[in-house]
This record gives sequence, C-alpha cells and structure tokens, in this order.
Amino acid sequence: MQAPRTGSKTELREAALRYRGELTREKLLELSGRVTKNVTSSKEYRNSKTIATYVAKNDELETSGIIRYSLEMGKRVLVPVTQTRKNNLIFSELRDYESELAPGHFGVLEPKVRYIRPVPLREAELVLVPLVAWDDKGHRLGYGKGYFDSALSTIGLATMTMGLGFESQRIPNIPQETHDVGLRAVATERRIVYFEGKGIE
Repeated sequence: MQAPRTGSKTELREAALRYRGELTREKLLELSGRVTKNVTSSKEYRNSKTIATYVAKNDELETSGIIRYSLEMGKRVLVPVTQTRKNNLIFSELRDYESELAPGHFGVLEPKVRYIRPVPLREAELVLVPLVAWDDKGHRLGYGKGYFDSALSTIGLATMTMGLGFESQRIPNIPQETHDVGLRAVATERRIVYFEGKGIE
C-alpha cells in the first residue's frame, strides 16, 4: 500500500487517511516502534532537554513510547492542549503519562485541567509533528485545521521540527498555501530525512 501520488490537498488528505486506516493495529505499532527508535537515537533528540510532541489518536503514528521514554530519561515533555475558540494550541508540561491525561478535544488525550502547565513552544529544542503525508521538500499535509501550523509559526531556527511519518506516506509534491509551515526533518521507520542538510549542532 502507498499514499496517493497527486491531487488537491483535500483529495490527498482523504485518500491518505483512508490508506492509513487500512493498517492493522499490529502493523501500526510495529512501524511506530521503528520510528521511535530512529527518533530517540538521533542527535537532535539526545541533545534536547525539552521536547514537544503530539499525543497520538486512533490510527496516528504512536507516540506513547517516545513520551514515556523521554520522561524516564528526565527530559521535559510538552504536549498540546487545543483551544478551539482561538483555533490554536498551547503546550503544557507533562510529568506523568498515566495519571495526567484524559480525552479532550477531538478525542485526543490532553492534560487534565489541574495538570495544565503552559510552556512557550519556543522553549523546546525538538518538536515532533503529526502528519497525514509528507514530501521530499519538507512540506507536510496535516488535518486541514491549521492548529500545528499556527503553533510552529511561533518558534525560531533554534528549534528542530521533525515530522513523524511512514515511508508509505511520502508523496511527490504537496500543494502549499501561505500559512503552511515546512518541516526541517521527517523521521520514518527507515531513516531521518533532513530538508536543510543538517539538524541541531
């Protein structure tokens, strides 16, 4: 199976989501584990004291392993909290994966209200970004609501943005709009692809 090759952003998104939904849970977890290994072995991850990451939902590439491992390693972990009225995300420091999260907006696990500890996203050295598809120029296809693009627009070059995706989600070219924010790297089950030729020094 392979993500669609051409079409509008809407067509590509719908087709890519259908494709991803066909993965068995077992296969999804297997591939996610390989991605996790590549991320945690990278110099960007090793050199980061603070990382930000999404909390996976449904058939998204699983991030619970990265989150738990990062907490065990003593890293500061930031996760998103959706503010639907403002159509954006804030990021909150997570200290315990098991006790501090509960289903929030769109059914995604978010920090319970009493555990929300806002931290500016620019304080993270590494931001792990969800995607529906990616291309060889570092363009990312998301869910179309612009939440992550808005958040990524607030950070500077000191922060590495790394999409998490499968090789099968790579397509030749993703149409771009003015508000779209590109990635500096994508981690897959096979490799880490850098779009500027290097990561954090």
